[in-house]
Amino acid sequence: MTEIFEFKVPDGTGKLRLDAFCSSVLPNMTRSRLKTGMQSVELNGRQAKLSSSVQAGDRIKLMWNNPSPDFLIPEHIPLQILYEDNDVIAVNKRVGMVTHPAAGNWTGTLVQALAYYRLHTSPIHDKFAGLLEAEQGRGNFEDLLRAGIVHRLDKDTSGVLITARSAAAEAFLKDEFKMRRTEKYYAAILNGVPEKRTGVIETSVFRDEHSRIRFTASADLAKGKYARSRYKVLRVYGRYALVLFKIDTGRTHQIRLHARFIGCPIVGDPLYGKKEAEWKPYGMMLHAYRLCVALPSTREKTVFTAPLPRRFQTVLHLLRTQQANG
Repeated sequence: MTEIFEFKVPDGTGKLRLDAFCSSVLPNMTRSRLKTGMQSVELNGRQAKLSSSVQAGDRIKLMWNNPSPDFLIPEHIPLQILYEDNDVIAVNKRVGMVTHPAAGNWTGTLVQALAYYRLHTSPIHDKFAGLLEAEQGRGNFEDLLRAGIVHRLDKDTSGVLITARSAAAEAFLKDEFKMRRTEKYYAAILNGVPEKRTGVIETSVFRDEHSRIRFTASADLAKGKYARSRYKVLRVYGRYALVLFKIDTGRTHQIRLHARFIGCPIVGDPLYGKKEAEWKPYGMMLHAYRLCVALPSTREKTVFTAPLPRRFQTVLHLLRTQQANG
């Protein structure tokens, strides 16, 4: 359904982008969501862009179509459950699965899979299951969009991901991640061998000015958000290396950027890696191997481990074979 919004920029407002102003006055409207659903925008009666500048006294007319569905539909998508109790569900997310619905991926995500699991498969009936039962068919998609999601993995990354089963558990886990009391380990196969077998990578991370989906890492820590990763080379296969990363911060694409920053991009990385046809069928070689996090019920640290997926093991086998054959 298309909606029309009309605004007058109030007196005293400094010069700013049109999309920044609209997102500040429209409830729950992010700039990315605004762009996804925008049909047209006028500034003082003339066609404009979301990047246009506005100031006090300007009049804006925005035609916007809500891009998200009206309600969340549970989907029967198989999940590998690593652990569950009354507060949490820990899964081994498969590669190719998006964590939560967003523009371009409104269905087939972990959120829909968990909704089905809560309602039809899990032996535990949690509070989010009760919410799903009570709200089915109503216009509640925004409320359930990220229910229980406390952190995420990229679509092309597999491995351990923990979710909450109630609002209280969600708040507790989000605080654990925010205060960096969790320990997150990732296995990666790199195209290149780091100069040092162990090391710490510290950079700033910021969005690439030429691409909406890419980020950039810089040695200049003042340029963006601070990011730190530790790594250890576990095994070398000629010009490739199996590396264990531990991240102290959780920036978008952090390990992928840091691997490229040291000159050893992740094998199969579609954004930051080298284009090598032989590895394309196996996807990106990045796996969330281990997560250490306190649970809401015990307040004690628990370790969850997701074994390396078959695709990962296949690539390692091929690398061993190549190395043995010289």
